[in-house]
Amino acid sequence: MADERTVHSLRGKTIAITEARRAAELASLITKLGGVPCSAPAVREVPRRDQRPALDALERICRREVSVIVFLTGVGTRAFFGLAAEAGKREVLLKALGGMFVAARGPKPVAVLREAGVRIDLVPKEPTSEGLLEGLPEDQLRGRVVAVQLYGEENPFLVEGLRARGATVLEIPLYEWALPEDQEPLVRLIQGLIAERIDVVAFTSSPQIKHLFVVADRLGLHDELIAALRQKVTVAVVGPVCRATLAEHGIAPRIQADKGTMGALVHAIADHLAGAEAGAGKAG
Repeated sequence: MADERTVHSLRGKTIAITEARRAAELASLITKLGGVPCSAPAVREVPRRDQRPALDALERICRREVSVIVFLTGVGTRAFFGLAAEAGKREVLLKALGGMFVAARGPKPVAVLREAGVRIDLVPKEPTSEGLLEGLPEDQLRGRVVAVQLYGEENPFLVEGLRARGATVLEIPLYEWALPEDQEPLVRLIQGLIAERIDVVAFTSSPQIKHLFVVADRLGLHDELIAALRQKVTVAVVGPVCRATLAEHGIAPRIQADKGTMGALVHAIADHLAGAEAGAGKAG
């Protein structure tokens, strides 16, 4: 995570996280670095209502029309195998994958693929879309059909990057993001942000931001939340998509990790706090 760099402390600051799937892991890292985690999951994964696009992609893969497939999440990988099983095509899919270039973004899709006995040709050094684009061989992309298993939302960075390298992209949408069933943690987070009880809020996907505002709108606190995120609270994000979603509300995050991972984001927050403290010391 730190990779031969100075590891700074979070200095007892309260760090709010809206991540759901890896909330415990992030909270543990925040605590380890001397911060106080405040977890308010903003999303939950639900199966996509319209499965036709995923079934169409499955058919094309089984017909050997796809040369490369990219698995982004363990949940999505398992869902795709489940969809194939329901369609009576799991074995046909596995045979087709055996003749394709298979890439997996990180350890969770890798685990599902290995469990199914699928050969994996690429796991990038960094479990990010950037890492995938850097690792995929150019000759595997130009003029080829590349299937991409999506995660709850579109991935324009990866899709456009593949197209720019000459690939035809076939998207496989399997699940989508919904509001959590228990929204009380989000309500408390919004109140804490407005009351300045939170020092930093970290967003790791754009649906987290959208859902935060959905709940704020329901509470009649939309303008107060925007004011808090613009002026009172330090906002940190992973990736350009989160930054763009915040920009729609006139909010510019002060922190963006140099790598698109959650661990890198927490370290970026610590670095920012250390820099701010050093600057305050010089000013004093």
